[in-house]
Amino acid sequence: MDKDTLTSLFQYHYWANRQLWRSLAALSDAQFADPSANGSPSIQTQVVDMVASENLWVNYLWHGEVEFLVAAQFPTRASIRQEWDALEEEMLDFIGELGPAELSRRIEPPFLGRQTPLHVWETLVYVVHHAVEQRAQVCQHLRKIGTRPLAHDFLAFAAEHVYHGNSYGAFALAQAAQGPRH
Repeated sequence: MDKDTLTSLFQYHYWANRQLWRSLAALSDAQFADPSANGSPSIQTQVVDMVASENLWVNYLWHGEVEFLVAAQFPTRASIRQEWDALEEEMLDFIGELGPAELSRRIEPPFLGRQTPLHVWETLVYVVHHAVEQRAQVCQHLRKIGTRPLAHDFLAFAAEHVYHGNSYGAFALAQAAQGPRH
């Protein structure tokens, strides 16, 4: 995978996160923090899981550190959003420093419980894929409580940026140079 494509993929990822966050902003504290009637975790727990997963990977890939974040560290929406924004900046900085050799570097994360050699680029694609799954779960929860989430799929991202006169690739590179948007 080349760096420009990976950068575009992460720009989509962060755009989708911002779309999700706009949907979450309208929730009451109870809607945000209460578990689903079917026993699935609260929206708050699911969003913290998204942050924790991405944080685990960027810290492991960039610093060689394993850090497991837990929900108790983020008791409020503001604390989650602050971590989310800092994480976005950190991940884009990390990707900005990657060259072809680093993208192809093999890793064996010790926390997976089995030897699984992966390329750095494969791990980063996994980060985005995992977030897509988690956003879908949060959106399902939102629909069950009567809230319609904003579009967050890749085609909506591409269409929005073409509408504004940018291809998503050009948008991604311009955004990466400007830093994260909130």
